Amino acid sequence: MLQTFDSPNGDMSCVRRTRSNTPLQALTTLNEPVSLEAARALAAHALTDGGRTDDQRLVYAFRRCVARTPNQSEKDDLLGFLQKETRRYQDGELNPWDLLGGNDALAPFLPKNMTAAQVAGWTAVSRVLLNLDETITKE
Repeated sequence: MLQTFDSPNGDMSCVRRTRSNTPLQALTTLNEPVSLEAARALAAHALTDGGRTDDQRLVYAFRRCVARTPNQSEKDDLLGFLQKETRRYQDGELNPWDLLGGNDALAPFLPKNMTAAQVAGWTAVSRVLLNLDETITKE
């Protein structure tokens, strides 16, 4: 993973790192187990600390990733994606536990009053937020 992000060797110092953005980096942030755990944690924080509405939760998660409030277009796109993904999990098209750790025995650990489909939908949105170039490079 470190090589994909052009990390310098650990046995020497580096004054300035080169910036790069490759398709391999996007694949890494979407598929690496650590990245998936980070998305699950962001989703849990958004659901428990982000507010009562999906709009408030989205603003909370977005600000944690990029340190700014999303504009209306970004909100609309992300809320639409959230609704679409949550519906796919609720309808049984996808198994939410495949995204939430693979073990439905973890159900008691879901945020209060939330279904696995809702948490999986928020985890999908969190993966998008964590994979934004603005999140990764902080430009």
